Amino acid sequence: MPNPDPQNILLCALEGALLKTDLKSERFLHRIKNKLERLLSSKLDRQRLKSERADTSVSRFEIPLNLDVYEFLKNEKSKGRRIALDTTEPANSIHEILSDKNIFDEIIDTSAALLDVKNYDYIGSDKTSQAVWNGSSARYLVSTSTSTPTNFTSHFATQSGGLKPALKTLRAYQWLKNLLVFVPIITSQQFSNPEALRNSIIMFFCFSAVASFGYIVNDLLDLQSDRAHRIKRNRPFASGAISAKQGMFIALTLLLVAAVGSFFLPPSSALVLLCYLLLTISYSLYLKTKLMIDVVSLGGMFTLRVIGGAAAIDTELSFYLLSFSIFLFSSLGMVKRYAELHSLKTQKKLAARGRGYRVEDMAPVRIIGISLGYMSVFIMGLYINSPLITQYYSHPKVIWFLFPLLTYWLGRLWILANRGEVNEDPLIFAIKDRASLMVAALSAAILLAAN
Repeated sequence: MPNPDPQNILLCALEGALLKTDLKSERFLHRIKNKLERLLSSKLDRQRLKSERADTSVSRFEIPLNLDVYEFLKNEKSKGRRIALDTTEPANSIHEILSDKNIFDEIIDTSAALLDVKNYDYIGSDKTSQAVWNGSSARYLVSTSTSTPTNFTSHFATQSGGLKPALKTLRAYQWLKNLLVFVPIITSQQFSNPEALRNSIIMFFCFSAVASFGYIVNDLLDLQSDRAHRIKRNRPFASGAISAKQGMFIALTLLLVAAVGSFFLPPSSALVLLCYLLLTISYSLYLKTKLMIDVVSLGGMFTLRVIGGAAAIDTELSFYLLSFSIFLFSSLGMVKRYAELHSLKTQKKLAARGRGYRVEDMAPVRIIGISLGYMSVFIMGLYINSPLITQYYSHPKVIWFLFPLLTYWLGRLWILANRGEVNEDPLIFAIKDRASLMVAALSAAILLAAN
């Protein structure tokens, strides 16, 4: 970077240059979240939320900065140079947003007028007006481009935007959960039906699009709390790798993809997707904070995937499959909560913010979770012993081998959770766990042998 005349004012745009985020979009999302929370919350919860909002306003958490720009400003400040900030934000907001990083001598709003400043250098983005650029002595462009345009003094390349962080917001690894939509086509022996297989595949991608929409909405609404978290602050939106405005565009695109896909499926499929969408948003905003309701909601979201798979191929789900799904996935939801409580215990914390559980609840959470899990084993036993199974399997007695496999897998999962070795979503854990993969492979072989 050149070393300009220290008598010149160095004027830097707040948004698009110093910040890696869009404050207007974030404030819009914050207002939406508050309104939705008020809509979903009881009177007592509204009082709690009101007290928490003072600590979760847009300006009270560290906003992601373009560090190259910030270091350049600090360096110029150390030389005794006058630094000004170009923004429409009031001074008190600037102080909160920048906190201990406030190195500016004054605030100038160039959108109103360029004031009486005649001798200044400017740091801006491609959204900066031509009039401001034309009046500057030296021009510093902040953009995603890696090359410096010929009409600029220098260039700050920012990593904001791009395909990689955009794909990361989708959390595609979570799509593995949506393989549950194929359960009905397997259990009803329609895998060789081309139309049923096509519909199941479409439903898988519809659920994946809606699920990613939910993850993006959750991340956008939790921006401030994520920035206060030592790990979640590195997520694309919290870190500024993707702007809130870009996130809203991606989310709406995903919703459109799911809507278009549902047109190729039976009408009941769209209803299941809508129920899943509403439950996902309600969970993100409110239900996840409620004791036991959160686990029932998680179990419901998993079960809706199975229901969606049945709707896609226009088949009815049996009592056994529905009951099995609800009990099994509720147990896995309890595993997730238990793992979180175990982590809190190791950190010597009593409770997690935004959750209805305390560390002292570990024993009942474990008991309830194990009970729910083995209820699913019991339901599977009833199914194997029912006349219904003979409609689909030539050798139904072979399926009894699933009984000890599921008993082993659930017991092992809960023992590992009790040791603190399940530190993530239990289904994601299972995909990485060699023993779990072996159980899945053996289960598939048993079903094939029974057919």
